[in-house]
Amino acid sequence: MSAVTRTDLGGSVNNGIGETLISLVHLTDAHVLDAASPARGEWVELEAHDPAFRPLLHMHRPYDSLTLWALRAHVERIRQNPCPPGSDRPFDLVVSTGDNIDNAQRNELDAYLTVMAGGTTALSAVGSAQDTATRAFNEAWPFWNPNDTEPDFIARVSAACTSLGLGIAWTSVPGNHDLMRQGTARNNPAIEHIAVGAAKSLQRPNSFASDNPLALFLDEPEAFSCGPSYAIAANPDRRAINKREWIDAHIARGALGYSAHNARTDSADTIIDTEHVRLVLLDTNHPDGDYQGSIGTQQLAWLDEQLAEVDDQPGRVAILISHHGADTLVNERGHHTDRHLADHMLAVVHRHRCVVAWLVGHRHFNRIEPRPGPSGGFWEITTSSIIDWPSQTRAIELVRHADGSYELVSTMLDHHEAAGGLAHLHHELAYGFRTPRAAAYMAGRDIDTNVRLVLPQR
Repeated sequence: MSAVTRTDLGGSVNNGIGETLISLVHLTDAHVLDAASPARGEWVELEAHDPAFRPLLHMHRPYDSLTLWALRAHVERIRQNPCPPGSDRPFDLVVSTGDNIDNAQRNELDAYLTVMAGGTTALSAVGSAQDTATRAFNEAWPFWNPNDTEPDFIARVSAACTSLGLGIAWTSVPGNHDLMRQGTARNNPAIEHIAVGAAKSLQRPNSFASDNPLALFLDEPEAFSCGPSYAIAANPDRRAINKREWIDAHIARGALGYSAHNARTDSADTIIDTEHVRLVLLDTNHPDGDYQGSIGTQQLAWLDEQLAEVDDQPGRVAILISHHGADTLVNERGHHTDRHLADHMLAVVHRHRCVVAWLVGHRHFNRIEPRPGPSGGFWEITTSSIIDWPSQTRAIELVRHADGSYELVSTMLDHHEAAGGLAHLHHELAYGFRTPRAAAYMAGRDIDTNVRLVLPQR
């Protein structure tokens, strides 16, 4: 498999074998979701032509109920092929950079963790936008109707999903969808009541009127879920989770990095140390909601300390892991004096020569950007989502050469499920939902996918 070599940060290609310091799989934005949840606003997708609604897209995709199966296919691929292509050195760790679930619900979290760690789970699509048996519309069905090509679709996607788990160490960081309704709004009693109830709507509420839908959703998400409704089975596990519950659940299923201290302090910031590499995990969600991120004053001080420790340890380097990257740490909602944007984050990171990479998600496309700085700079690596095209994960190998230079070897991974499987159908629908131009943009350029990223001596 050919790879493009990038020397944007200086240094030169070293064709020696080198020592692999760590081998990772980066997956992100799986959006495992409960497609029948009453706390969703699928009708927003029907307003995509209106620029005012675009900040809320996407609240529905034709392949919503297939995300669980897509994640399972990737987990199965990693379990069956636990080495980067062309290597016999097993992966050390799988890292998910957030938006593991879609609507901050307990049943979604349980399903995600079950697929990652192993077990059997299910998320019913009965009552979803693909379930025409609900007769939710008197006119033509406005969403993708699977009946013509997949007549048993609802039964298949609602069936029990069994995963053997990754079989290797793994961890996650929280994204905005992990802790906020539709990745944007903080939970409140009104949307909570709707979420666990026995009625669902797929239609725009009759009285809905707003020239700023994003602002309304931030303050009143329930206003989007109270249109003409139909009966569904109520489910108490559709309740929203908070950060402490998210941490506790990850600890219970064996995610690395988290401890009782994290739960007690309500902090998802942590480290994972290996012989040569410190992984620094950061929660970049904004306290007042909205889908873009920020970072706190105390977090930056803690980050500074963690990186300073690595700087003082010869031969060790650091990799940052968060949901939001430099281009999406832009959330100023609430005007908090103790919250900061990308410039403050980069200023701290650039003090430390140990940082070689920053793994992020959120943007749903493949992109690798050099972040030059006085300490030598690092590579910011954004991997495409599992929910959307091209639904890939990324193998990342950090190699140190005898002359003290480094390189990050990036290789994109597909699950290759055979035709007829639900993950294969997800892949087809994910491509069909995008224009060819958008699909190509999301897949990334040659310099964003299979690449060798050179770093000068540290």
